[in-house]
Amino acid sequence: MKEILDDIRETESRAKLVVEEAEREARSIIAEANRTAEELILKARQKGEETFRSIIESAKKAAEEQVLVLREQYEEKIKKLRKISKERIPKAVNLIVEKVVTLYGNS
Repeated sequence: MKEILDDIRETESRAKLVVEEAEREARSIIAEANRTAEELILKARQKGEETFRSIIESAKKAAEEQVLVLREQYEEKIKKLRKISKERIPKAVNLIVEKVVTLYGNS
């Protein structure tokens, strides 16, 4: 009978050791899973920031290109308007002179 009780105690003791080892292994697995999850989160955050910076940089480049195109267009319009105004100055001067002469020349 004592042998049976000793066997039971020994079996319980081994079972307790197995459970303790399983609990340690489970904690280790959970800790490793947490580390892996943190690494994945960090990598995803970094990738998101890189993508964001890339999108912003592309948008800036596109905007700068558009600004250059618009600047060229407006500079060309300004040149044309200046040319037209220079061409009209003599006519305007003549009209003013004619008005002045007409107004004061008849007095």
